Amino acid sequence: MKTDKNLILRVKLIALGVFILASIGILVYGALYEMPRRKCEANGGWWSDKYRACKTPVYLPLLTKRKAGEPQKILWPTEDAKGASNGSPRPVDQPAASSASTSVSAASK
Repeated sequence: MKTDKNLILRVKLIALGVFILASIGILVYGALYEMPRRKCEANGGWWSDKYRACKTPVYLPLLTKRKAGEPQKILWPTEDAKGASNGSPRPVDQPAASSASTSVSAASK
């Protein structure tokens, strides 16, 4: 009978220890991760999870020197540049034959 009581007491203490460790872990997580994030976002900052840092957003018209709401103007160097798919020029005087067909015709001669 005595060993049963000791076993029950031991299981109770183990469960209590696991509960206390889990509670402490949750409190530490909240203090180190959640509270700084909430404080940063409440002040209007941007929170970075990767670096755990609070940064202030920059007003975009300050960087672009445009008025607020003014659309971006694209200055194309030529009119042909507007139609290019990726902005790079296409070669004009490339031969249509590939190197494989050229080598086959040269071998048959």
